[in-house]
Amino acid sequence: MIFSVSSLKNQKIVYRKTQKQHRFLVIFTACEIDIRIHDSIDAFLKQTYPKSNFDLVIISKIISESARCDLENDPVILMKSPENQHFRAEMIESAINEMDSNYDEIVIMKHGNTVEPNFLEEVNKAFYAGGMALQTHRILNNPRTNTGILNAISEEINNSIFRRGHVRLGFSSGLNGSGMVFNYAWFKKHIGRIKQTSLTKELEALLLRQGIFIQYLENVYTYDQRPGSISEFNKQRHDWYTAKRFTLKDAAKDFPKALMAGNFDYCDKIIQWMMPSKFILLFLICIIAFILIIVEWSLSVKWFLLLILLLLVFDLATPAKLRNLRSIFALVAFPVLFLSTLVNTLRIRIR
Repeated sequence: MIFSVSSLKNQKIVYRKTQKQHRFLVIFTACEIDIRIHDSIDAFLKQTYPKSNFDLVIISKIISESARCDLENDPVILMKSPENQHFRAEMIESAINEMDSNYDEIVIMKHGNTVEPNFLEEVNKAFYAGGMALQTHRILNNPRTNTGILNAISEEINNSIFRRGHVRLGFSSGLNGSGMVFNYAWFKKHIGRIKQTSLTKELEALLLRQGIFIQYLENVYTYDQRPGSISEFNKQRHDWYTAKRFTLKDAAKDFPKALMAGNFDYCDKIIQWMMPSKFILLFLICIIAFILIIVEWSLSVKWFLLLILLLLVFDLATPAKLRNLRSIFALVAFPVLFLSTLVNTLRIRIR
């Protein structure tokens, strides 16, 4: 509730224009290249930022001959990741090792991400002001299915609570996997330490452990293609929970030391990783409240109050554009998404 309310505060950060133009390495990662990569490339070729000051790299696990021929006339560097590299961090490290070190910042994107023409220009101003790490505002691009719409709402709730709300109160923004930008020297030095399934969460742990603040550029957008089907949602949730478990296992050991050192940013992040997902939290409170009506109605009162409070938190964190009739109809997919989330959580815990 605290972070949700704080996200409502109108506090637009405007970075001053600068003549200094940093050099960017923009990396797209993909399991397999498809037609969406052209949208990603076109978005960066339309940048108002000088093209001589950034390079585009696409690294993929699978590159067909047709995809290679299709991209040969585009100003991009196409790389195939080694066969023994399964994690995204390893793919990025491999791409960096093939490039020179003549960069100031690195931009991490996913296959299919697109941006607006002023993306690099705005990021450049933020880094000139002294940033080391930042997250842009990732939003779902044109969701059509019920699952996609609920994903879009969930993403914006996360943006409000874990990014805008946190930064408003002086805490670091959370990272979310794409539209991330880092100081190149720092990133190249530390990427080799990330070997598990979660690039995002391990980067957060490294940054916050070192006391590096993660800025949030809420008016700089990264458009993403998110799961529109239950099967895609299942895979995404499974990967997310696997990453969360591995990262928390190591980070939890740091909690006492971080607390004693006054590193509350890192402590806050560890507590976030301990919490269940929004889907599980909401559904379980509903179940407990209704069961207690049958058992002893007086015991259910506090649970219904908690449910109302949680719904209010989510409502405050949801942008006005997503509060519409179509979003209400999309709620029919909620029970299915809950069961999917629960199964994925249990699968990870059983292991």
